[in-house]
Amino acid sequence: MRILSWLIITLLCIVVAGSFLYFLPMTRDLVVNMLSNVPIISNYVQPKQRVNETEILKSRIKELENQVALLETKLKETNSELELAKLQLNQKDRLIYNLKSELTLVKSNIDKKMQDVKKLVGLVENMEAKSAARIIEGIEEDKAVQILSLLNKEKAGEIFQYLSPAKAINLSNKLGWGG
Repeated sequence: MRILSWLIITLLCIVVAGSFLYFLPMTRDLVVNMLSNVPIISNYVQPKQRVNETEILKSRIKELENQVALLETKLKETNSELELAKLQLNQKDRLIYNLKSELTLVKSNIDKKMQDVKKLVGLVENMEAKSAARIIEGIEEDKAVQILSLLNKEKAGEIFQYLSPAKAINLSNKLGWGG
């Protein structure tokens, strides 16, 4: 009887110690693996299927590779958009340069024409009104308007006396002197 008591106490101690170790996180797997080898107890205790850490790491690496691939795709798209924007900017810069060059050329042409008109105005001012009227009759109306607008009013009035009535009306309307 004594032996049976000691055997029961020993078994209880083993069960208590095993239960205690079972609930400790580090030893749970160890206890379950040991108990799964005991014939009768193995029917009631199944070792926990442990996900292999390498599998977890592999899946995490796979996720990170997918993210990297996605980011590389976005980077390529952004780079192509950037290149397109650079091309458009270069085209606009060339257009601006061409327009500035054209504007400079137009300004120089206008300045030259204005100098020519001023020279002509100087000549017309020093001419007799009758001779100046013949010149005004012979040139195009826009140039005649420019010349007459730069002349003093008295000289222009003298010239108008010798212009044909139709020409005088047209020029006075263009000059804003008409009614």
